Amino acid sequence: METLINFFTLRPTFTLFGLKVVWWLYLLNVVVQSYVSLTNIAQLLAQRGAQLTLWSPHSIPLVLSLVAQLVIVRVLLEVAAIVISELRSSGRR
Repeated sequence: METLINFFTLRPTFTLFGLKVVWWLYLLNVVVQSYVSLTNIAQLLAQRGAQLTLWSPHSIPLVLSLVAQLVIVRVLLEVAAIVISELRSSGRR
């Protein structure tokens, strides 16, 4: 229960291992959401008689947004890992 309270009050709760778990969960979420988006787009195009190759030039913004999200989350997790490791090395935690 203490972990949930710390999580929702934005207190530091994760260890370095916990940050790795968060990263892999986020990465899995991005993969699943991308798959769902692409299958929905493919179904819509198939209903209208178009092929996915016609839409492929317009997929560049989708790919760029996915890469940008991954980079931002990765940088934030790296900063969190540095803060956690400095807290441990200084003996505050």
